[in-house]
Formats: sequence, structure tokens, C-alpha cells
Amino acid sequence: MENIQAIQKEFWGNSCYIWCLTYLAIGPNYDMKAMMECILQGWKANDFNDSGYVRFPLKYIERITGIKYKDVEKVPISKISDIPSEPTIVEMLQPNGKDSHFVVCHFDGTKVLLDFDPSGISNSWKGQKFISYRKFI
Repeated sequence: MENIQAIQKEFWGNSCYIWCLTYLAIGPNYDMKAMMECILQGWKANDFNDSGYVRFPLKYIERITGIKYKDVEKVPISKISDIPSEPTIVEMLQPNGKDSHFVVCHFDGTKVLLDFDPSGISNSWKGQKFISYRKFI
């Protein structure tokens, strides 16, 4: 018998990129139940695996929004001004120095502002170590 709780713990514990994709697709006036419904549909469609890894981000976004992208590019961040001025999925270094966490934020010309963090105000956000952002083409 499989351990459903262990699978759920793994999935939801690694779902920050999924939540950020969903936030961008639904918008800032999101409803958590609507977001959850999108995520469960994406999981059922195998856009994500049981560990929370996003296998098909473009298919998932298209399923929610109807918008079809050609690709998603991982763009390195060397300075905060590299972060786009519109809400963008940004990968940040976790305090342990080896793992990463995703948030949605933007650069306002002076500083980086947080739009959405699936962990509330995460320790990664507090650490302000930006790795890359995702550019949808």
C-alpha cells in the first residue's frame, strides 16, 4: 500500500513553482480554491510529477489561460535590475545554500518588490539571493 500522506507531503512541499505559475495565470486577485483546482487539474494531466516537479510548464499555463508559449527560458540574475518590471517568477537561493525557492516579484527601478510567495514571507525572500527568472517566449 502506498503512503498517500508521504506523497502529498513531497508534492506540496516542493510545489512553489507550481503555485507561482498558477498565480501568474490567475492574477493578483486569486482565490486559493480556484488555484487549488487548477493545480489538481494540472497534476491529473501529468503536468507535474508526484514530487512536485513541473514537467510541462507551458502545457499547464496554456490549460489555465489559453495562451500558448513557444518556450520558457531560465535567465540568470547577476544584479537586481536584471529582474523584469512586471511580475515574474524568480528563483531564489534558500538559506541552506543549496536548494532554491520560487516567488513572483518585480523590479520597480529601485528595489525588488514581492508580489507572491507561496510560503508567506519565506526565508529565501528574506535572504534576497536571486538566482534566475523564468522568461516565457
